[in-house]
This record gives sequence, C-alpha cells and structure tokens, in this order.
Amino acid sequence: MPAVAPSQPVLPSPVVYPATPGDLDPLAEVLAQVFYPPSGLQRWIYPIRKLGIREELRLRLAARDPHYCCLAAAVGSEVVGTAEISLRVTAHGKYPYLSNLAVLPGWRRRGIARLLLLSAEGVAKGWGYRCLHLHVLEDNLPARQLYAQLRYTPIERTSQLWRWLGIPPQLLLCKWLP
Repeated sequence: MPAVAPSQPVLPSPVVYPATPGDLDPLAEVLAQVFYPPSGLQRWIYPIRKLGIREELRLRLAARDPHYCCLAAAVGSEVVGTAEISLRVTAHGKYPYLSNLAVLPGWRRRGIARLLLLSAEGVAKGWGYRCLHLHVLEDNLPARQLYAQLRYTPIERTSQLWRWLGIPPQLLLCKWLP
C-alpha cells in the first residue's frame, strides 16, 4: 500500500479589491515592511515611517480622485499586498501609472503581484486608457521577469545622474492593453 503524504492546509485564494479606509493599517504595514524593512537601526524609526505611510495613504483615499485607485490583495482576512494606480501628467499628456506594488515577503512567488497587476490593468481600461506605465529598479530581476511575462516593455531608462546621487537606475515600462 503506498504511503499517504501528509495533507497541506488549503489556503483561500487571493482576492484583489479596491482598498477602503478600513484597510489603512494593514496596507501601511505591507508598504512599510516591503520598502522600509524594520532591520538594524531602521527598526527604531519603523513605527514613524509606517505612521507617515498610513497618513499619506489616508489622504490619497480621502481625496476621492476618480483617477486614483488603491488595490488591496488579501488571503482570507490578511492583507498581503497592494498597488496604486493614478494618472501621471507629462508634457505628452496623461497616462495611467502603477506605483507602490508591494507583496509581503512571506507571500511572494504565489501569483499575488500578477493578480494586482492584472487588476490594475482592468482599472486603467475602465478609465478608458489603452496602456499602463510603471517604474522598476533595473537590478530587480524577479520583478522584471514578471513584467516581461505580462508583456511590459522598457521605453525609457533613468539618467546616469541619478546613480551619482545614490539612486539606483530605473526602467520605465509600458504595456499596451488589449
């Protein structure tokens, strides 16, 4: 008789939805953990950074801008990721721009970032736009691989001047939406 493998707990599927003011604390936690991990000396200012992130996010949500959307990704009742979409204004016009795509480290490589991206694309299309832009750090190979799989293409590289200022080079990516 073959051995039976121990059963793994079945986790609920991730769900992406427009964030509400009730999501502020978990969203701030996700953003703070991803962009300002509380390690070393950073752990002492972590609560202050998280509070600042929460307040900025609260203001963006309260503004009720029709061309701003904060998405939350949850597994069960736990918020594990987020992304924001807004319009950027340039000399060439307005375009939808994705920012603050973040997934908690323990939840990465499970398709959550992909779900957030696809949901953001749906938001941009709902606004009547045919493309979505985002920046990625040039050396963030896992993120670049995901974006390439979803047909985002590089259209611009930040200036070398940023590197001299200690800011890592970034690529501006664009995806034309069907």
